[in-house]
Amino acid sequence: MNKAKMIELLEAGAYFDWLNNKFYHSSFRKGYRKIYWSNISWQAVEREHGVCGTNRLVAENKIYRLI
Repeated sequence: MNKAKMIELLEAGAYFDWLNNKFYHSSFRKGYRKIYWSNISWQAVEREHGVCGTNRLVAENKIYRLI
């Protein structure tokens, strides 16, 4: 999954559970996909929407969402 697809899913209500390494969205067959925090696409999302970017990516109890 690339950065653009991850951002699209985040904007549609997906979230990333950092502790369990799972990216949740209702469109996935199991309801989640296994994605590690070290995934290069996830790091690109953090760069674009994290503290150094638009600051829309927020973390609450290690669960990341876009606001």
